[in-house]
Amino acid sequence: MTAPKSGGTGALLIHGLGGTQFDLGPMHKALRRAGVETHAVTLPGHAGRPEDLVPVRAEQWLDTVTQAYDELAAQYETFHVMGMCLGGLLALALAERRQHRKGRLVALAAPVYIDGWSTPWYRALRHVVYHIPTLPARMRVEEDEPFGIKNDLVRAIVKAKFERGDNFHYRWVPLACIRQVDRLRGWVLRGAHRIACPTLVVNAREDELTSLRSADFLDSAVPDVRKVVVENSYHMICVDNDREQVVSSVLEFLGFDPAQARRPSRARVEVPMSEEAFAAVVNEYLQALTSGHFEAIFPLLEPGVRWRHHGEHPLAGSYDDRDAVIGMFARLQALAGKSVRIAVTAPPRIEGSTAEIDLEAASVMDGEARHSQGTQTLRMRNGRISAVTFRPSDSTVAAAEALPAPAG
Repeated sequence: MTAPKSGGTGALLIHGLGGTQFDLGPMHKALRRAGVETHAVTLPGHAGRPEDLVPVRAEQWLDTVTQAYDELAAQYETFHVMGMCLGGLLALALAERRQHRKGRLVALAAPVYIDGWSTPWYRALRHVVYHIPTLPARMRVEEDEPFGIKNDLVRAIVKAKFERGDNFHYRWVPLACIRQVDRLRGWVLRGAHRIACPTLVVNAREDELTSLRSADFLDSAVPDVRKVVVENSYHMICVDNDREQVVSSVLEFLGFDPAQARRPSRARVEVPMSEEAFAAVVNEYLQALTSGHFEAIFPLLEPGVRWRHHGEHPLAGSYDDRDAVIGMFARLQALAGKSVRIAVTAPPRIEGSTAEIDLEAASVMDGEARHSQGTQTLRMRNGRISAVTFRPSDSTVAAAEALPAPAG
């Protein structure tokens, strides 16, 4: 039987430990816009519960990506392999195992060494704990702030997703799983010099999980390698401040023009906006506000948004940019937890680029029930909210307000 003729360009993308394709941020879309057919793989123990990782061995991870590679590579004239974090280690081990030459290899934040600035001084003791029966299966390695993310906006969104229990990333992994990562690290340390294809290594200088020692090792061990160091991110480089640089570096390394693969810029909205366009943003804002999914508000705000909250509420004051607003909502949740309830009491009144919204809010802070009513005014510029102001309807209840809102 004659095998079908292969053609085109494909890529296998491998996610990180406890993660999903979210780990790779916009990489899938950017590659597709460049004409690359991307393929994802779900590693054993993932897409379920953290406990599912306990019995998984490193061989199962590598066998899974090898099977995917064997099934896909023959379908393309050019086939690339890429991985993030644990996926980066697996991509390196796969390329060495299969002597990959049909395309290129990209290792993103691969933790060849687990020695970043947030790892505890006693990290080496884990190798002793591995040999204590049942303990590695019961010990948890928690995913905690900064969640590998330096960008305040993205970190706030990730934190809110964790608090809601969204199934986009495990909140913890068992220590038994870290033992398998260590075994995989050993394979990479011993086999990196046998990788046969051009390789791109991208790491962050401030990675809290793995220092630049990992990138430096790969730079010296892999025969044909290019190293890129990004300066304004932590571990999750595909979603952090340097994500555009990471995507551009990958596309250029794979032979594509980053400009052609860049997401088309959103059409600039004329001022004033149409009432329909403004109403759509207001509705999205109110859905986030009343559902308690406050992180969905942040992308709707201009970076320089002015947020003002009048009255005697603990969060009353002025917040002069988006980072400050994120901090305000973080403080609200710290003070009131999940007790915050916000409701719209009348349809929004939209005129030009301004909307007035009647709200009432309730919460519990320090064991005390709070209630407030008032009007929030939104102002829009070029498709985003540029100002928010909240004024209580009755000064006698201002001290009991539960709603943080501002802008002028």
